[in-house]
Formats: sequence, C-alpha cells, structure tokens
Amino acid sequence: MIKYFAILYFAISLLSCGEKNKDEVLDMSDITPSSGRNYDTVAAKIDTIDYGFNSAVANELGLNLSSIHFYEDPLFPDRFNPRTTKKLVLMQEMDSTFYCQWSYRDSVATKNAFYNWIDCFGERCKSIKMYERTNLQKENFVLFMSDTAIIYISSSKLLKYADWQTYFEKTYKIEDWKLIMHQGVRAKTNWGKIEKGKYIENSTAVK
Repeated sequence: MIKYFAILYFAISLLSCGEKNKDEVLDMSDITPSSGRNYDTVAAKIDTIDYGFNSAVANELGLNLSSIHFYEDPLFPDRFNPRTTKKLVLMQEMDSTFYCQWSYRDSVATKNAFYNWIDCFGERCKSIKMYERTNLQKENFVLFMSDTAIIYISSSKLLKYADWQTYFEKTYKIEDWKLIMHQGVRAKTNWGKIEKGKYIENSTAVK
C-alpha cells in the first residue's frame, strides 16, 4: 500500500511540473529583454501571445519591439460601441508607442465616433474643426481613418505616417485611407488622405 501511494505521489508531481512549465511560456516577464538575451528569441516569444499585432513587419520598419502589453483603460472612441477594439503599448528599449484600433459597423458609426472625438480630443479635451491646423497634444501622433476603422498611434518618439502606411499595406493589404491626421511635437496638425498608396495633403474626402 505504501509503495502504491509513493508511485501515485510521484505521478502527480510530474503532472504539476508540466502544467507549471506550460504556464511560464506566457509569462510577460519572459518577453521583457534582459542584458545578453538574444533578440530573435525575444521576438519569437512575443509572437506566442496573440496581440493581433504584426511585430515582424513593425520590426522591419525599425520599431524594434522588446515587449507588448495590453492597455485596459477606457478611451473616448470606446464610448461609441465599436465592434472590436485593440489597445496596445508597444515597448522599445528607451521608448514606447501607444497603438489603438477601433472597428465600427459602418461608415456612419465611424464618422460619428471621429467627429465626437475631435470635439474633445486628448487630455485637454481640445475641440478642433475639420482641417484646422493646431497643436492637439504634447506627443507625436498619427491617426488613420477608413470607412469602418479608426487607428490612433502616439509616441514621444518620431512617428512617420509613411512607415505606418507601409505596415497597413503589408499587414492588411490596405492602400486607401479616407483621412490621415498627423502631428509632431510642438507642431500643428496636418490633414490628408491616401488614394492608391499615394498621400494627398488637405483632403476634403470626409464631409
């Protein structure tokens, strides 16, 4: 009888160790870079968690991610019943990039969310008219809008809308955008659109 319980205890211990090792693969601390860690290994571990973000393409464009984190706090566009929401903090060694993506049921819902947002934009709840050139926030930002989606990217690091345009082409096969807003630090907002992969400044496509 003692021998039977010893064998049973040993089997349970092996199963417990197996479950522990399985959980550790998804531990966020595993994808945080440390000194001497191989970057390819870090990138591979990032991809084991489905963030819905193409880190491979982003790194091709020079983003060089060290880790990704979900962002849970509510933001203004969340108020307008998006079909899907994606809010991420993309970590680099010295900087971070805030990436948000909202998908709405149709163009009417998308425009409604956008127009309400520019009536109260950012921490200062600043109101802005369409195509008005003003400074809306301290950090750099780029905003893309299609018929059914709004994508907002913000960072203290320089953001090039052309790089993100390439990201969306490679990841989603999207070449056209109804509206683009982009602003640098201490600069004014620029407006445009993209048609067939070509950027056109001061678009009047959204009415």
